[in-house]
Amino acid sequence: MVFVNAIFWEFIQNAPVLVLFVAAVWLWAKGRRRDAIVCSVIGAVVGSLLIRFTEPLISGYHEPWSITLVNIVAFGGLQVLFAAYLSAERRWSNWKTDALFGGLAGVGLALAQGVASDGSPWIGIVLHGLALGLIGALLLGGFRRQKDKPLKTALINAVWLALFMTLVISAIDYSYLFLLS
Repeated sequence: MVFVNAIFWEFIQNAPVLVLFVAAVWLWAKGRRRDAIVCSVIGAVVGSLLIRFTEPLISGYHEPWSITLVNIVAFGGLQVLFAAYLSAERRWSNWKTDALFGGLAGVGLALAQGVASDGSPWIGIVLHGLALGLIGALLLGGFRRQKDKPLKTALINAVWLALFMTLVISAIDYSYLFLLS
């Protein structure tokens, strides 16, 4: 039951970030860059605060403000950069670069969070880097495909992508909870 609790709260953390990111990608592709940036910033702030205040419900871990700030800046910055990147219709912008950039962004985010968290065990940072790197590599192409769909369909798909992301991250980050339950 503890592992199911972790999956539930992880989904609550992920869904708003991904829904607003898909909205930003969709808006950017339609030339509405200012609206896309607003969605990215709101998603970054809401998602970071949800992580901060719900993480104790998963593992008892109380996130320092330094990590919350890293998350806000990283989520917001990466979302704007990726919204622009995913709208690029260039020969080099394809599923291979999606996987590479998504994986690098995930690992980079985990390292930034680890550095901001004084005293985090390196094994936890490595596992979180593996989880975020894997999900970044797998999902970026899925986000790209949402820009040409009707907005309602893209947002519904974002919820499904958030569920997939949640299951992958939970399997790696919280597998110890499954073993303990």
